[in-house]
Amino acid sequence: MPEYSYWIIAGLALVIAEFMVSGLVVIFFGVAALVVGSLKYLGLLDDTVWELTLFAVISLLSLVFVRRFLNDKLMGKERARTGEEDSAGLIGQRATVVAPFTNGSGSVTYRGARWQAQSSQTLEAGQIVRITQHDGLWLTVEPWTDTSD
Repeated sequence: MPEYSYWIIAGLALVIAEFMVSGLVVIFFGVAALVVGSLKYLGLLDDTVWELTLFAVISLLSLVFVRRFLNDKLMGKERARTGEEDSAGLIGQRATVVAPFTNGSGSVTYRGARWQAQSSQTLEAGQIVRITQHDGLWLTVEPWTDTSD
């Protein structure tokens, strides 16, 4: 078997191994091996020292520079949560008070689901309220006013 085929086989094995390992690391070694194997096949490389050096340089450079770019594109970036974000889309929505609030807490219904809620204002059963904050299973509400509609 020709020498270049070892590089090609190793490169393909490393690229396939990336699917099992997942971490966006092994694939760069596989791509480097495929490049070295291709250059060896074309007759541009004939010295083992140069083959290993080129393999190491391509692997490390792509790992350092390309991985950061691909990692952001493929894996996404984490963002710190700011106070006003509401991933459930509840803030600003209308809810209905189920029973009068006592000591600043009670329950409301929103789209057929019952939620624990708190408010700094007195609220009566059947009153329409606006959701102002969503924190886990708790909602903070205030009376609905037409002026803020």
